[in-house]
Amino acid sequence: MKNRHRLAKLAIPVALCLVASIALVKRSSATIGNVNKGDLAGPWQVTLYGQGGCGVGTVQVNFTLNSSGVSTAATSRAHNVGCGDYTTTGNTFTITSMTFNGSGTASLTCGSGCGFTFDIQVAPDRSSFNLVDLTDPGNFLEGVAIHQ
Repeated sequence: MKNRHRLAKLAIPVALCLVASIALVKRSSATIGNVNKGDLAGPWQVTLYGQGGCGVGTVQVNFTLNSSGVSTAATSRAHNVGCGDYTTTGNTFTITSMTFNGSGTASLTCGSGCGFTFDIQVAPDRSSFNLVDLTDPGNFLEGVAIHQ
């Protein structure tokens, strides 16, 4: 009888903790399945590292995508060997193509006559995507984008 009473005393707090943990879990609005440009709407921050026209360096890009996958107000802060530290504003970041599984391409302008084309892969939960420049001669950039 004492063992059942002890078990009952233990079961109630355990059950309450289980209920509380289920109730407090943040539910995601993203679903696993087809990825589209609209899933990526909102603010993003991209970090890039590599070799470009200014030599080896890093770039931080902040932008907000609309439901069509376009931002015309991207701000880039760069730190590199050849051009030093600088900031450009009014750049464009565009998701140019997207397949159902989240792979696609994106482009980033970086001032007059400057731009990059990236292959991208969006995470299933749409919280991030990776970027790699495989097409632009002389540019070897890679990075990750995080949804803010």
